[in-house]
Amino acid sequence: MRFIHRGEIMNKVFSFLKTVWSWVYDRTVIWCIFAFFILMGWGQLQKNELASKAKEEAVNCKLSCLPASSEYFKNSNGDQCWCYNDVNTLIRPQ
Repeated sequence: MRFIHRGEIMNKVFSFLKTVWSWVYDRTVIWCIFAFFILMGWGQLQKNELASKAKEEAVNCKLSCLPASSEYFKNSNGDQCWCYNDVNTLIRPQ
């Protein structure tokens, strides 16, 4: 029966890690391209989520003003929903 010394085990572990690192390092450009597309996809999903939330708020504004028309404003004070009381007057929905 042969005993394996700690030094031999560590050498095998380091050799394995060197092999793995070499494989990763040789493909650095591929990893960068992969990361770029992952980040672009994630950004697109975030943009779509924000756009759908804005559309939902605009639809909720229209529904709260029925049967009158509505205006949905976005400004520095936040999003605001206004309903037409008559041709010249806007009021906030209840």
